[in-house]
Amino acid sequence: MGLSARMLRALGWCWLIVGVMAVPFVVIAAAEGAGAAARGFSVSALMGVFAGGVALAATRSATGKAGPPVALRMALYGWLSTPLFAAAPLVAAADGLMPGLFESYSALTTTGATVLDPDTQPRAILLWRASLQWIGGFATLVLAATVFAALEAKDANLRRSTLLTVTPDNLFLNFGPAARRLGGVYGLVTAVAILLLSLTSLDAFDAVCLAFSAISTGGMTPTSAPLGSWVPVPAQIILVVTCLMGAWNIALQYELLSRGRAVRLTGDLRAMVSTCAAIGLGAAVLFGPSAAYEATLDAVFALTTTGFGLSPAPVLPTVLLLSLAVIGGSALSTSGGMKITRVIVLLRRAAGELSVLAHPSAATYTRFAGRHIPDSALFSVWVVALVFPAAIGAFTIFLGLVGVDFHAAWQIAAAMLSNAGPVAAVDYASLPAAGHGIAILAMITGRLEILAAAAAVFVILVRE
Repeated sequence: MGLSARMLRALGWCWLIVGVMAVPFVVIAAAEGAGAAARGFSVSALMGVFAGGVALAATRSATGKAGPPVALRMALYGWLSTPLFAAAPLVAAADGLMPGLFESYSALTTTGATVLDPDTQPRAILLWRASLQWIGGFATLVLAATVFAALEAKDANLRRSTLLTVTPDNLFLNFGPAARRLGGVYGLVTAVAILLLSLTSLDAFDAVCLAFSAISTGGMTPTSAPLGSWVPVPAQIILVVTCLMGAWNIALQYELLSRGRAVRLTGDLRAMVSTCAAIGLGAAVLFGPSAAYEATLDAVFALTTTGFGLSPAPVLPTVLLLSLAVIGGSALSTSGGMKITRVIVLLRRAAGELSVLAHPSAATYTRFAGRHIPDSALFSVWVVALVFPAAIGAFTIFLGLVGVDFHAAWQIAAAMLSNAGPVAAVDYASLPAAGHGIAILAMITGRLEILAAAAAVFVILVRE
């Protein structure tokens, strides 16, 4: 069979996983007496198992190599199609097709924007959203360590790691090893977070939902109340650490856990922590010492693109929180945004240019994680820095064309492209159907990191 069969086989596994995941939720929803949700889970289970099983059976003898064009198409088709199989119970919960689809895509892309009032939903729906976020975060890591790492400029090495040797001419061979190794780290951090949260006054259900949401930097919570009103301080600190772990380069965590090496704090983690600490200090100066704690935690939740909030009226302005979300966490993490790794590289390059202005004969080098990055490898970094705000502007215009006012449109565009839905101070349930559709496209574009999304569409159109 050809390359299309290999791609269909990979998609079949995605659909099958969602279908199998939905099976126990049928029982959970039925036990709660949530008949509509139970029927929705039944539909997702049947659709996912049937479509995934047929795809796998039809491609069981698939052979052939899969290079970057095929892998890019698979990534795009995966993000486009898989949430459809997970959407049935959420469509029932939202009592509408487009709101339910919005909820499904938001969960799987770890965007975290919601149209549902969690206080009125059965626990089966809340746990389903949390599980979708966790799976979506895991898929993000696997794609980052395989497909996106292979597409990256070789000299940049922002995503390359000791996890595995990427094989650009047959990327599908990398999925299995990446899933096993990443899954070990991802699962361990999740389990530790659940255990520690359960040791506080949180009940087990809330601990699981929050841990899944934090490690995936998803942001959906089991209640509509801000964290500060129901999550104890020790649990808040645990969530901060878990969000940072989700937004930190998982390759370094793999080295630390699997090889017992002493891994030093890398530049991106230092930058995340120091940025949030500086914001907390600034809030203390401007608003008083009592504001420092909340501002620091809100900054962490925004920068990691999780979007948790401690209070209904944050100390920090929305524009600052969205700016942090646009920056995002590390490369090779579950966070969205441009990635702070790229920002660090650009700032170091800018510092080098200033050095040349002061000392024209000076030789400058751009280094990251102990490696020299030549100017030729910085091109893609500069392009992302330029394209990201342009994409925000474009999606703002699209939302405006369907009737969303400008103040809400730019926040939604920035939050969706950064996969940081809760950061925007808007009511997603009030969007028109077309607005939900545009927001879904922005979520997928952000999850594919814009350039890869554009490249995926290109290879589909030219059919290389």
